[in-house]
Amino acid sequence: MHPIDHPVSAYALGVLEGEIIAGDLVRMACERHLLDLETCEERGLYFDCEAATMICNFGQMLQHTQGPLAGQPLELQPWQVFRHGSVFGWKHRETGLRRFRDTYHQVGKKNGKTTDTAVPMLFTQLFDGEAAPEGYCAATTKDQAGLLFKGLKRIIKRSAFLPQFMDVQRHVIETDQTDGQISCLSRDGNSSDGINPSFLARDEMHRWTDRELAETIVESMIARDQPIDWVITTAGKDRKGLCGELRGYAEQVLRGKIQDDSFFGYVAEPPADADPLDPIAWAMGNPNLNVSKPESEVKKAAQKAQYIAGQMPNFKRFHMNLWTEGAEAWITTEVWDRGEAVAAFKPEDLRGREAWVALDLSNKIDTTAIAMAVPVDKLIYLWVWTYLPSGDQGFIKRAQTEKREYVGWRDEGWLEVHHGGVIDEDEIVKRLQWIRGNFALQEVAYDPWGMKDLANTLDTMRFPMVEHRQGFASMSGPMKRVEERVAQNRIRHAGNPVLGWQVSNVHRDEDAAENIKPNKKKSQGRIDAAVAMIMAIGRATANDTKKRRKGVNAL
Repeated sequence: MHPIDHPVSAYALGVLEGEIIAGDLVRMACERHLLDLETCEERGLYFDCEAATMICNFGQMLQHTQGPLAGQPLELQPWQVFRHGSVFGWKHRETGLRRFRDTYHQVGKKNGKTTDTAVPMLFTQLFDGEAAPEGYCAATTKDQAGLLFKGLKRIIKRSAFLPQFMDVQRHVIETDQTDGQISCLSRDGNSSDGINPSFLARDEMHRWTDRELAETIVESMIARDQPIDWVITTAGKDRKGLCGELRGYAEQVLRGKIQDDSFFGYVAEPPADADPLDPIAWAMGNPNLNVSKPESEVKKAAQKAQYIAGQMPNFKRFHMNLWTEGAEAWITTEVWDRGEAVAAFKPEDLRGREAWVALDLSNKIDTTAIAMAVPVDKLIYLWVWTYLPSGDQGFIKRAQTEKREYVGWRDEGWLEVHHGGVIDEDEIVKRLQWIRGNFALQEVAYDPWGMKDLANTLDTMRFPMVEHRQGFASMSGPMKRVEERVAQNRIRHAGNPVLGWQVSNVHRDEDAAENIKPNKKKSQGRIDAAVAMIMAIGRATANDTKKRRKGVNAL
């Protein structure tokens, strides 16, 4: 069979041709698969149709154990065939080992995640060729880890053939033929010391809070030839947490922003602004709709949430698979990078023009940003310099634990690293002097909190300093003017990836009077560059607002 004729590819084509309802990120996963089929030869990869078929055939030998389908054979749905077939079918040509080691699967509640996860967990115990395979149902608590483990035991006991190979005990499932075992793993249960997982199932990852446990068990897989980290979850409510980070990484890989051939992502969700009463949005978040999850029940929950506002966040998470509480980006990457917004230019191209500058100074070890807004006709040209200190608590630590792209951004010139353990304020002054020497500098906006000494220094040097606090009163107008110009596609930012990342992190706070501001605590990551950008554009466009008001008064 040619890979394009395999059911995995059939699902991908069905999504792209509109025959199967799916959201943008699932569509991108399908595009990635089909593009990989075209380019795999030159990249040393291939799609093993037999391996992909084998895992799917195995799955259909199992049975449902709960709900109305209990006792019936498991019939893998096309979305499940796509995921299982992709993870087990893609291989390295040189070694024949699997390509994907890290996987992230996000689907709505009641989409059969436990049974779905049982397929690769049990398969790898029997047919993976690993010596003494170790499978773990991992969670931060013993009770949570036990939910998946109990589901596995039920599936084995009700199987016609698995009890011949697998011995179900209270705390462990043993596979004598391969010398393998499956057990639970949690912070308050069995220790993670000395483990050597070949398959790691992390169910409902959005509940995980223990970074140390997560990193320890993932790192413990390193000795295996082709381990699988299988993260499967419903959307959560904290994009700053461990699962939110993985969700963000999956999106970056699917969008092509990050190249990672070892990572597989499947994120089933509708657009963030989808109508909660739209059945198409339900289908996007629930690929098993009307199979394990009745559409009629989703409709009832949606109608109830319409009247009881407090239930809407949970409805969006459980039934639309959308992240809540700060998960919605202020300005999405697609909108921020739309059209000519990313057109290349250099600051030197604008030499001699009027410029408005804003400075967001960090607490010495985080990112600091200088933003420069230069109006040209009806456009705003924007250049942002972002800084990090080097050292154990600065660039090195941030690159290791926070954003691995920091290294590439530094090498490409988008991120400047100051030597020493803190931000070098002398370098900040030098950059401002360069701006003043090359542009008609109008203002330098700054938040006086935590910047008293540097502000005094710049004031003594006769920089046109303007206090700009970061509460609702000061930020609302500038932030709304940025929104207006982004909607009109009138901002040019040269595709600055550091700024783009931080803009996508911003959480938009709104008070009772409809004033808005960025909320650093609720945002998904660093937003210093985005805050400086808002301040700079706000000051550069302040006169536009005054002119409109004068025109209205004259009329």
